This record gives sequence, C-alpha cells and structure tokens, in this order.
Amino acid sequence: MQLTPLYLDTETFCETPITNGTHRYAEGVEIIMWQWAVGDGPVEIRNGDDNIDDLLTLLDDPQYEIVIQNSAFDRTVMRHACGIVIPVERVFDTMVCAMAHSLPGALGTLCSILGVAVDKAKDKEGRTWINLFCKPQPKGRKIRRATKATHPIEWQRFRDYGGLDIEAMREIYKKLPRWNYRGAERELWMLDQKINERGVLMDLDLAHAAIRASDRAQKIHAADAVRLTNGAVTCANQRDKMLEHILEAYGVGLPDMRISTLERRVDDPDLPVELRELLAVRLQASKTSVSKYKRVLNGVSADGRLRGLLAFCGALRTGRWAGRLWQPQNLARPTIGNEEIERGIEALKADAEDLV
Repeated sequence: MQLTPLYLDTETFCETPITNGTHRYAEGVEIIMWQWAVGDGPVEIRNGDDNIDDLLTLLDDPQYEIVIQNSAFDRTVMRHACGIVIPVERVFDTMVCAMAHSLPGALGTLCSILGVAVDKAKDKEGRTWINLFCKPQPKGRKIRRATKATHPIEWQRFRDYGGLDIEAMREIYKKLPRWNYRGAERELWMLDQKINERGVLMDLDLAHAAIRASDRAQKIHAADAVRLTNGAVTCANQRDKMLEHILEAYGVGLPDMRISTLERRVDDPDLPVELRELLAVRLQASKTSVSKYKRVLNGVSADGRLRGLLAFCGALRTGRWAGRLWQPQNLARPTIGNEEIERGIEALKADAEDLV
C-alpha cells in the first residue's frame, strides 16, 4: 500500500541546553509550536497550547508515513512533553536518509545541494527566532523568556519560519534518493534508534570521583609549575606563559604544547633536566582531562542512563556510526587486567591520595 506522507515538525523551549543531549533536554522540554502538512496540502501551524486533536488522529492512522527531519529529537520531545509515542517503524527521517547517501543532514544545506527553490529553503532568519523563543534569555535581561505574549510581532515571524521548515522538508523528501535507506539498511537504522533510546547505565559516583581526583592532581601540577618556573607560571595549563618562560629561561622555542610535542621532547637528553621535568608536569596536566566525566554528568537522564550516543551514518563518506555527546567508541582500550581496574575504581571512589 502506498503511504501518504505526513510531514511533522515541532519547536520547543527548555532551560536545559541542547548541548547536554536530546534526552536530558527532553526531560524539561515544552513544545511551543506544532507544524505539519499532509501530502501536498497546506501547512498547518498551531501554538503549543492549541488543540491538536486532528493531528493526533493523523498520527494514529497507519495510512500515513510520518516524515520528520531528525526524528530522534522530535520523537523524544513528544514522548516526554505530552506522552505521544511514534513508533520508529512508521517514520521516514529525511536527515538520516540524506546521511545514508553521504549528503549533509542540515536542512538548509540540503536545500542548496538538492536545488530546492529559494522560497522553499530554510529561512535565513530562523536562527534568530530559535534563539529568541526556544532558549532562556541571558541573565540581566528584564524578560528572561520570550513568548507570543511578550513578542507578538516576532512570534508571527517565528510561525512563518516554522511553515518554511515543513515546505523545505517536503521538497527534500521528494528529491532524496532511497536506495541506502530501505530494506536491511533501514532495519539497521531502526535498531540504532532502539539502542540510542535504551542508552547505557552510567556509574555517576565514579564520574564525580574522577573529577575530584583531577582537581587534586591539577593543584599538584600547579604547585610544581610554580616551583619549576620560580612563579612565572602559576598553572600547568597556561600554554602561552609556559612557552614564553621556556624560551626566556632555556632558549628553547617549542612550536606548541601539544601532547605529541611534549612526548617527543620530554626525554630529549639535549634538554636540561629542569626543563624536561617541567615538560613532564605539563604533559601530565594535559592528560588529566575530565571532559568525558562532565559530559556524563550533564547529559545523563534521571534514571542514570546516558542516551543518544550514536549517529547512524554519521561518518558520511563511509556510512559508519559517529559518536555523540560522550564518544563511547573513543574510549582507550584497557592495558591492565579487570581485577586491577576494579581496584583502581574502588580507590578512586575512596579519594585515595596516592592516585595523584
């Protein structure tokens, strides 16, 4: 049976930054606008507090193929915000289809590549309205949240932008190739969505302990940097000051403070012992990164699971998965046994001083 496309999009507001991941964002999300169209019919736009019973009827009807740009976002926010569950099997994701054919996923870029008419392209002012209505305003502003009541003229422009999104998606849907987004490949994408929605259970106690250990280590590195530079450098991560000190004190010009550069010079017998010790301090400070742990704490859902970690066909040229948020595929392979790893985790959680 030939399905009729139902084009769907939402605009949302949330205090949580979207950089923390869709699933963390969705836990506090509010849908402030709905946009949809059936086939080649007119675009329907409703405010978040309007009645959408007619849309719900369409969503429940299996004769419609639900077309969404970046469906992982809209499906997630709809489930959290109003309990609407859209089975992934009924979705055609224009972004994923594009990426499966080595095309960029951004709607505006796709319009340019696929030759979508200018009046159908993503509104260039769209980012302005997104920043105004979908995010809290900066501290210090009298109005911390812009709404249709506080900015009625801008809100109408925002609605126009939402309609353009649907029109652009509709044209892209018609132009996209299909051969890499059907059959086994499409089934693989549906499995990918279920994996992303299930997520990975995280050890939050370990994440907090790792950050505490890093803080202790950085204080030690800072003290060493002060001692080795006679106070010229007060923090081991002060790149420019350290490069300047090394040049003035030792007459050695280093091109940068990258780990590869430090590893190459830290054992250089032609360098003074004190300089090599300073480079070793800087090297240790560079490797004491807690960015992954902070991303875990910022992005984890209320149930302790981290979700949305993989992007299907995120590597456009190869079609391989790409990592998102926490980059799990970039974790270092263990070089020690499981028992030693477990002892290290226990010591880390106990804030053992000898770890740093």
